[in-house]
Amino acid sequence: MIKLNDEQREAVNAEGNIVVTACPGSGKTRVLTARVLRALDERGTRQGRVIALTYTNRAADEILARLDEQNIEAEGLWTGTIHSFALEWILRPYAPYCAELRHGFTVVNEYFARNLLTSLKRSAGLNWFDAVSTARKRDGADCNDTTVTRDVYQAYKAELRRLQVIDFDDVLYLAFRLLQDRPEIAATVGAITRVICVDEVQDIQDLQFAILSSIYKAARNKPALFFVGDEHQSIYESLGAMSMSPQLIAEEFDLPGIRHLELHGNYRSTQRIIDLYRQFRPTVGIITGLSTGAAELGHVTFDNLTIGKDRLAAAIAERISAALMAGVAAQDICVIAPQWDHIKPLARQLVGLLPEVDFDAPGLSPLHSSYENFWFKIARLVLTRPSPKRTRTRTQWAGEAITELRHIVAFEPPENIRTPRRLLRLLNSLSSIETDGLMFLSDVFAQFLRHIALDVETCLALKQAYEGFFGKAEEHFANVEERLPRDIGSFQRLFNHPSGVVINSCHGVKGEEYDTVIAFGLLRGYVPHWNVIYTKPTEVAQDQESKLLYVICSRAKKRLHLIAESGRTTRRGVSLDTANLLRTLRCTFD
Repeated sequence: MIKLNDEQREAVNAEGNIVVTACPGSGKTRVLTARVLRALDERGTRQGRVIALTYTNRAADEILARLDEQNIEAEGLWTGTIHSFALEWILRPYAPYCAELRHGFTVVNEYFARNLLTSLKRSAGLNWFDAVSTARKRDGADCNDTTVTRDVYQAYKAELRRLQVIDFDDVLYLAFRLLQDRPEIAATVGAITRVICVDEVQDIQDLQFAILSSIYKAARNKPALFFVGDEHQSIYESLGAMSMSPQLIAEEFDLPGIRHLELHGNYRSTQRIIDLYRQFRPTVGIITGLSTGAAELGHVTFDNLTIGKDRLAAAIAERISAALMAGVAAQDICVIAPQWDHIKPLARQLVGLLPEVDFDAPGLSPLHSSYENFWFKIARLVLTRPSPKRTRTRTQWAGEAITELRHIVAFEPPENIRTPRRLLRLLNSLSSIETDGLMFLSDVFAQFLRHIALDVETCLALKQAYEGFFGKAEEHFANVEERLPRDIGSFQRLFNHPSGVVINSCHGVKGEEYDTVIAFGLLRGYVPHWNVIYTKPTEVAQDQESKLLYVICSRAKKRLHLIAESGRTTRRGVSLDTANLLRTLRCTFD
């Protein structure tokens, strides 16, 4: 079982509805995982599902990986993002009750949606940093506050309708509307739910709260609620997240009250790193380092405009090499980018500079933008080797693939893949002599279709998903700048856990921890983003900057490298300066 301290054990064993708040490194994810294990153990053979909701797919995979380390049956568990939950539990099974969905629907990937919105903003004369929200309120209205941004939003939605697709904000709104229009759906989902665990509760949007509260309030036998979070790490507010107090959570769920527990102490970082990042959030109480290495000095550096943009990749490569030479595992090193746009170009450069090092970055995967595609779900099962430590992860993936197939073909899957275990047994038996990654997958997919007696040409939705999967991958390979490897070994490494040096944004790695963190782009305009600086009150921008830096620095255990590189400019050629709070930071750097 998972080892817990007294505070953590109290939170896991507490009865009723619970909100746990805690500082970085205090064991929030550990507590959430232990609460899931307790719920599964108490469930026994009884009906009812345990739901564990996370903000990102990476976080969901991390919980599954932790559960794989525990030898407990987890058939009653479902874990994933709230968007995946809404798709799998509400939209797909009940699509016939929704006018926008009853004739079939496809969810566009974030890459397509972001590019479409950028193009429409440009056509409307907006700057790239001007915020246009695609989120919707409970009444269906948009969240934009100017005529031009509303016009861009309407043009964006019109294009989605023309293409007969929906985006992830539509997923939330349509799921909520179904629960409101058809209370029996909310009651049905509530009836099969025993426990709802929510990670990073401070980053949940209003519609996400509304979906969960609708299910809870409609349930005759109320599921237990278990929330964990930290208001000081709420960095999704610009994307519509709401940092709700325990009192507001109780009001949302019509509860007379909800028990609030706190965790203290940090089991992750050296005290030196803790004292550094506490400066960004002075209202946070004293945080004591409790890890075995808390007293170590570690290594903390700050390059303040001393590294030019053109030498940035080389400087980061040097720090990665130094950590590897010190015995740090590749997967325990993380490079944090200030924005998504900075990830792909840096990842390509680092692969060229360190060809012998494995990297885990969105821009390095030709399959990255196909997460909701049925063939992506089959591909990751084919590309991950069967292992006792990954049984539960692969079982959930198999269940998701079966659900998706039911939605696509609109009939019950064949007997030989009707359960996750049967699907895994079939996929584990398939093989190919092809060494090219896409040719390997094409061969295995053809074998899979023959085994289930299904012709992709006879099912339009399945064919579109197939063509979309391979088409997007080929687009990545056709881009000579990306220089992605095509061999099957590289494809298999995409789904290894852990797989290599992580390159991601601070939003993408929140909740994670690494021995070595290298953060670059710590400049005003990136931290926080220009649209926050220009469109929000000064105090809001300052608060957002402090939270971003707090989250970035608190990911590190022993080695923290901060870089505010020179050479970055605005479109008008004005040089970007170091983020305000870093200029006043009190710390003796190495």
